[in-house]
Amino acid sequence: MNIKKILIFLYKKLSIIYVFVFGRKSMQFFNDIVLSLSLNAKGFKNYGNLNLTGERRFIKLISKEINFSIDIGANVGKYTKLLLDETNSKVIAFEPLPKAFEELKEIEKKFSSRLDVYNFGIGNKNSNLELNYSTEKSELASFIEDLDKLSFIDSKNNKKITVEVMTLDSFFKKYEQTYKEKEIDLLKIDTEGFELEVLNGASETLINKKPKFIQIEFNWHQLFREQTIYKFSKILSNYEVFKILPFGNSLIKIDPKRPESNIFHLSNFVFIRKDISKNY
Repeated sequence: MNIKKILIFLYKKLSIIYVFVFGRKSMQFFNDIVLSLSLNAKGFKNYGNLNLTGERRFIKLISKEINFSIDIGANVGKYTKLLLDETNSKVIAFEPLPKAFEELKEIEKKFSSRLDVYNFGIGNKNSNLELNYSTEKSELASFIEDLDKLSFIDSKNNKKITVEVMTLDSFFKKYEQTYKEKEIDLLKIDTEGFELEVLNGASETLINKKPKFIQIEFNWHQLFREQTIYKFSKILSNYEVFKILPFGNSLIKIDPKRPESNIFHLSNFVFIRKDISKNY
């Protein structure tokens, strides 16, 4: 019997004992604690700073690979600033919320040769849309309606503002002479449930500029919109899917078809172009 078979055998025995002891109603609070801690360790539900989410380590890992980056849903610029501090990349940042955009403009003043900021959203068509928000610099502002289903939003997004939205394809056509880079190295999308619309409006950009890395925030929003990591993987069929972990200097490759890869808690996935994915 080889080591793998021994470990499987021991796991099955341990599983029977664990279920016998902890499979009772009175012990579910303990299982909830273990599950929650496990999810945190696997990169889920880690709100807050860029160290806890693992994004700082991710950027350091790929820092030598990126020279041209796009930050969609930049808010006040924490991620944008991370890119500017940890890499030599040129950065384009998009943020439709006016007060948050003002803070982005302040960062642009300090990095004028490397940062361009735009005060509109990115989506699947050129239009004007209502942006739902709570505070003037809210990180939870979203184009998605009915987010009161989410406990961490509830009725907070009760203010609305009409903002301009453009597709990424239209943006690069409009600014064709300004941005002549052949490739996008990093495309980061954090749009509070609007990620699929961003990708649908970037089909030509994905073909023409072939992003090396596409980072997508995945959260509770996608549950109510019936979107899965598997669905994203089918759209991004030329990419392998990786998970950003909270600590350590590496990514973990995941199978988007597996149920445990489609957990609807805050997490960050990176789609890496297949021709370079073996390096990670």
